[in-house]
Amino acid sequence: MSAGWVIGFTVGGAVVVVVVVLLLLMIVGVRTTATRAEAILDALHAGRDNTQGLWEVERTNLAVTRIVVAATTIRRALAGEPAETGEAEHSEDAVES
Repeated sequence: MSAGWVIGFTVGGAVVVVVVVLLLLMIVGVRTTATRAEAILDALHAGRDNTQGLWEVERTNLAVTRIVVAATTIRRALAGEPAETGEAEHSEDAVES
């Protein structure tokens, strides 16, 4: 074999080794990124699950308002006081604003 062939094989082998090393580094980087992305996704799901009850606050406030208005009306009726008209609508408007 001539020196040209030896140099050619050596350079070719070095190129193959460099490509393999770069591919391995890319694979490791992708696996690390995928692991981090899964952790972030799990944290987002946990946050969503932990705050799900906040979406029910308005409904709860409306129910509490209705209960308070009804209890006030009953208390006034039992005490013999006249009931105020429009009280229920006024209380619900206050909750919404």
